[in-house]
Amino acid sequence: MKLENYPIVKVLLPYVIGIMIAYFGDLPDVAGRSSLIMATASFVLVLMLTFIKAYRWRVVQTLIMNISFILIGISLTNSRFRPSLPDENFEMNRDWMVRVASETTIREKSVKVDAEILQNTDCKTVKGKVLLYLQPSAQTEKLQYGDLLFVHTNLSRIQPPCNPDIFDNQLYMRRRGIYYTGFVRKDAWEHIGKAPANPLKSVAQKTRNRLTNIYITAGMSGDELDILKAILLGDDDTLDPELRTSYASAGVSHILCVSGMHVGVIFMIINTLLKPLNRFRSSRILKTILIMFLIWMYAHITGLAPSVTRSATMFSFVAIGQLLQRNTNVFHSLFASAFILLVINPLLLFEVGFQLSYLAVAGIVLFQPKLSAIYRCRTRIGKYFWDLLTVSVAAQLGTSPISIYYFAQFPNYFMLSNLSVIALSFLVIVTGVTLLPFSLIPFVTKYLSWVLTWEIRIMNRIIVFIEHLPHSVTDNIDYHLVQVLMLYGVIGCLCRLLYQWSRKIFWCTSILFTLFCGTFVVKKVLWGQETGMFAYHIRKCSAFSFSDHGQTVLFSDSIRQNNDRLYQYNLENHVRKHHLWGPILPIDTPRFDTTFLCKRGNFIRFNHKTYYILTNNQKVVTTDMQNELTVDCLLIRQNPRMMPEEMMQLLPFSEVVADGSNTPFYIDRWRRFCDENGIIFTYTGERKL
Repeated sequence: MKLENYPIVKVLLPYVIGIMIAYFGDLPDVAGRSSLIMATASFVLVLMLTFIKAYRWRVVQTLIMNISFILIGISLTNSRFRPSLPDENFEMNRDWMVRVASETTIREKSVKVDAEILQNTDCKTVKGKVLLYLQPSAQTEKLQYGDLLFVHTNLSRIQPPCNPDIFDNQLYMRRRGIYYTGFVRKDAWEHIGKAPANPLKSVAQKTRNRLTNIYITAGMSGDELDILKAILLGDDDTLDPELRTSYASAGVSHILCVSGMHVGVIFMIINTLLKPLNRFRSSRILKTILIMFLIWMYAHITGLAPSVTRSATMFSFVAIGQLLQRNTNVFHSLFASAFILLVINPLLLFEVGFQLSYLAVAGIVLFQPKLSAIYRCRTRIGKYFWDLLTVSVAAQLGTSPISIYYFAQFPNYFMLSNLSVIALSFLVIVTGVTLLPFSLIPFVTKYLSWVLTWEIRIMNRIIVFIEHLPHSVTDNIDYHLVQVLMLYGVIGCLCRLLYQWSRKIFWCTSILFTLFCGTFVVKKVLWGQETGMFAYHIRKCSAFSFSDHGQTVLFSDSIRQNNDRLYQYNLENHVRKHHLWGPILPIDTPRFDTTFLCKRGNFIRFNHKTYYILTNNQKVVTTDMQNELTVDCLLIRQNPRMMPEEMMQLLPFSEVVADGSNTPFYIDRWRRFCDENGIIFTYTGERKL
């Protein structure tokens, strides 16, 4: 593949550079506006240079064109990555007219919904998206996209994470254009009308609900209905977390996301049904229009995920190629669809689904033909399964480095699961689509529903079986972004060697792979040098870890083992990235000794420092030696009733750390005392990472 044969790449690469500059540079608003002005001026200059025939001006023209697309990338990204709501006196406005901008997500204690602000208390027009949590009631379950609400809430900025290496919800919401959040009590909102911002989205969501009701009426329920909704309709909100984990462990979690395979099956079915329209040119044009309309309608129903929009764009090119009787180049479709999607939303570049989708297709296109040519099957069935196996391996080559970076695990039996589950999922899609037109015939509907249920049950049982095989998953893999780039460099060089042998490329591959392996040695040395105490921020809970040269002890009042949800969300990534594995002990353990730590009651001696854990109703027992006892750091938890002044007299301290188990009242009390007495005070909820 030669990039000079793909003109769209010459536009896509500088545009992506501009997106990354704006994203990581966090530029002010004026930078985005000025970039757009300079980009317009650059385009005018490029048009003027086209009239000059000299070759040296062609180079200048290309350079200016690249700069203009970099500036366009900066401008479009910056306009989406800046808050649209004013900061000044913002939280004082507590009454808002909002429009529901998404489907509701029902949780145990709240109903989550994205909303678009239309007006504030003073009836002033305000534009911006917010994340609202509504107290559950009978009315909240009936909310739909486009509903107008009058809410009373105190909006506040979404805060960054307080623990290291955990999911950054603030950054994730920023990419969606949401900067503020608020809780709404069940008596603090009122439904006042309906006004969908996007009629197509409203129709798509209504269509999805109607299709879901057809499957429910047909007899689908439980996990089978949830799997079908995820595979066909892109709705995975109700999917069981354990079942989702099983699919991920087996390496087929992509089955649960509507992607190229699903759109391809829909395209095949539509193309087959409309085959009679191939007779005349006018009817072929009508067929192409119908195919594109139905594909994009399906993409819209499934939520327009990056993988779906990419696939819909590619199959649109295929449909147009059939009309013109030309073979469409996959890479042209791939690059063109990426450029179109990034123009619509530049921040898609940083979505995991977008990256995995395009890397999987790139891996299949680059590696699958060569892998398939290794062995020639003589039977049609054998060729089908061999092609399925080579496609699976090629997709894993394209996605494994970035997938391991994000999810820290690798499914060892991905070939086995893909061979069985992809074939079954194909049948599920075909059966699920076939059921819809026969939904008015009870006998046929009942039969198809029974077949569909057992197809999904068999697929789930295969997944669970593969998950429970020995060593089904290699987990706790820690890759740095530099290592990911190195590994993709190795894969790219191997791809070049598959198509054309080159001694230079071979040595480049060897050097990159050696550097990739060497980084693990460097990281292991760095891990062995880490030492210190870390207080994690967990609401209403306490967790303190002590680490010394690769040895770690964690004391907690709520976490008992490493499969607890609190541990997995708040600590797991930090522990994995820094290799801080060790025993987890109750925080009230009376006595514990190890080579680097000694605990006696509430006293902890670690790294030549003394720590004291002060909790709720605890009282410090005075002794004759109290004047000789001092504490380097006081760890306060669960709202200690003892006054700071009294504690200072009984047990002098020079530093205070308050964790998330304390309420604001007690945090402010200790903060004021520390500020007045020159004592270092740290609250884990305000830590800047």
